[in-house]
Amino acid sequence: FVTPEMMMPELSEPACGANFRGGLGILAGDIMEGLALKNIDAIGVTPLYNRHWLTKEKISYGEPAFWLEVLGQRIDFYKINRGGTVVYSPKVPGVLYTSDRGKRLYQEVLLSHAVLGLLKKLNKKPDIVWLNEGHTAVTIPLIKEDPYFAGTKFLFTTHTPVPEGMEKFFGHRFDEMGIHGKYHSVFVKNGQIDMTWAAMVLSDKVNAVSREHCGITKKMFPEFKDKIVGVTNGSSRSLWLSENIKKIGEKVTKHNLGNAFRKDKLALVDFLEGHSKVRFKMEKPILAWVRRLAWYKNQCPMLSPIIDVICAERGEMVDTNLGCLPGLGFQLFAAGVAHESDNTCLSWMGQFHDWTKNRLKGKFIFLPEYNLNLLKQGACGSDTWFSCPMLGNEACGTSEQRATINGVPNLTTRGGGAKEYIQEFDFVDRKGNGFFIEPYDPTTVYHKLRTISDLYYDWLKNNNDRWLDLKMNAFETGRNLGVESMMENYEKIFVELLNK
Repeated sequence: FVTPEMMMPELSEPACGANFRGGLGILAGDIMEGLALKNIDAIGVTPLYNRHWLTKEKISYGEPAFWLEVLGQRIDFYKINRGGTVVYSPKVPGVLYTSDRGKRLYQEVLLSHAVLGLLKKLNKKPDIVWLNEGHTAVTIPLIKEDPYFAGTKFLFTTHTPVPEGMEKFFGHRFDEMGIHGKYHSVFVKNGQIDMTWAAMVLSDKVNAVSREHCGITKKMFPEFKDKIVGVTNGSSRSLWLSENIKKIGEKVTKHNLGNAFRKDKLALVDFLEGHSKVRFKMEKPILAWVRRLAWYKNQCPMLSPIIDVICAERGEMVDTNLGCLPGLGFQLFAAGVAHESDNTCLSWMGQFHDWTKNRLKGKFIFLPEYNLNLLKQGACGSDTWFSCPMLGNEACGTSEQRATINGVPNLTTRGGGAKEYIQEFDFVDRKGNGFFIEPYDPTTVYHKLRTISDLYYDWLKNNNDRWLDLKMNAFETGRNLGVESMMENYEKIFVELLNK
């Protein structure tokens, strides 16, 4: 299992945070656990970056397990147990997803050559090499050209439909990849090295990460539609489920779930006060998101027209571009970091900072951070999870899964993986586990949040337990979002590949 990033909680901070930057890294770490749960004989390979992508501080990983010569250099390797599966990590220079394209290509090439050297050192000839994103594509020709690996099959997983995740480099850099010249026509397309295209050409099977993403990928790459399948992502319940819920055991009811949640919400309120000097009120609902900032996630454009009325007191009338609307009584917590070359999302961070310090002081908290602790605190302790990616641009989305696992209802776009398990809550029959932004615009966000606000405050003031029914429905749905069901679908692909 080869990936350019992986969240490994076994590493302490800042080492853990230096090696993942979004959904792929989180998923990769969860997949390692899934492989162990299914007793699949597997090893993971992911880089350890020598500097943190956010702080740029140098990271120490202690003594390596061994070293190998890779591309004429001594490369240290570390051995880490992730969720019961061994991960071998070559230490590479620089930061994860560096904006320097030359260094980025070097990191990816180094990873692929490190895979080859590692497998030979371990005397491992894998039946299947599972590659994630085009960043790992060079691994395929290296293994194909070595007789030692005769018969090895290749599974390629694409995790996004947006261009930023589909690696391309100037075509004249082909010689820097250290692969046979006969692959030039495979990698260089329209004058550019197209890593995703090459991986699709050379792999035996391709998978997208939700049903919707599978259909979109087939339309984007019709040449490969016969070997593209969909496997919807899952999340590790053992990692992401609240410790307070775990203490309940199997007999979870809507009432003891609510009691566990109060403890998680208090922990989040304490945590946010420690980081921002602002203390949210326990009696008011917390709307939250902790996500990588990218243009298609669309948080700032979606919230800007309505943020004042979202955070206004219940009943207070607020003038907005959508008209004069009653306040909803929410507190909003957000966290995330834009890529250093993304000027659009860097400007969003500036607006979020202004909302925190001035415009919505005391009611809005933005933390320019992204790490495991933030992800867990948000998923466990918020009242509602918010996600608004543009339609057709979110391949799956696992932050919604982590919230659902903890009984936190989602307000999200009807797309990606969310549309497969989220059902709109019905006030009458009390069925459903969340809400969709449909039609997709800020007006819908406001009206859905008004519904959520009414549910929450009706429970708080009148003890109407429809709110607890909603939470319980979400929690029960979350029982089926674990990595086990995801890995069962991957096992079918493995068997198919081995029988080819």
